[in-house]
Amino acid sequence: MCTCGKSGPSRRRLLTGMAALAAFGSLRPASAMAPRGGSLNRSDGEVMVNGRPARTGSAIAAGDRVAAGPNGTAVFTLGDDAFLLRAESTVTVSDGPDGRRIDLESGRLLSVFGPKVITLKTPHANVGIRGTAAYLEARPAATDICVCYGHAVLSPDAAPDKAEEVRTRHHDAPRRIFGPGRQPAIEPYMVTNHTDEELVMLEALVGRVPPFVTR
Repeated sequence: MCTCGKSGPSRRRLLTGMAALAAFGSLRPASAMAPRGGSLNRSDGEVMVNGRPARTGSAIAAGDRVAAGPNGTAVFTLGDDAFLLRAESTVTVSDGPDGRRIDLESGRLLSVFGPKVITLKTPHANVGIRGTAAYLEARPAATDICVCYGHAVLSPDAAPDKAEEVRTRHHDAPRRIFGPGRQPAIEPYMVTNHTDEELVMLEALVGRVPPFVTR
């Protein structure tokens, strides 16, 4: 299991993340694309866009449904946002009058966002954030959420009155949100299955560095 630790100097994390970016020879910076356009920057194994096989360089547009198969991984950008979709995961990124919405149907997703209104939706939770980074892991019984840095409101679908506001600088408030019939509906959890180096890599794709690197 890959865990995300807080130890070690920021510069080391930056260099390691940039090395990971360089190792992905096919990754292209999002700045090369239209402001609201997107691209599949890396695909390993089976990756589908709107039910059709996709490969590195395929266009991604708002409203597209991206899925990674049992051995698949997808790294893609859309405007000033970047995403790492792990195996056996499905997500749709759409734009509307209320901002950008990310629907994670199942699986695991690490995302970094530019300064805009963002709504993250899983089968158990609704998360409202602004310009931040988040890791989501959606399973049948619960959703794990780590707001890696930034400000968010976490709302369990089964108990919206138990919504929790978090402000984090470096993975400070990971939570597990349960489906109906489980109390408490939301509780502290642990930071798992995503790394600082992956965050550095995703932010680099859209021309940024994570705030924890500059501290």
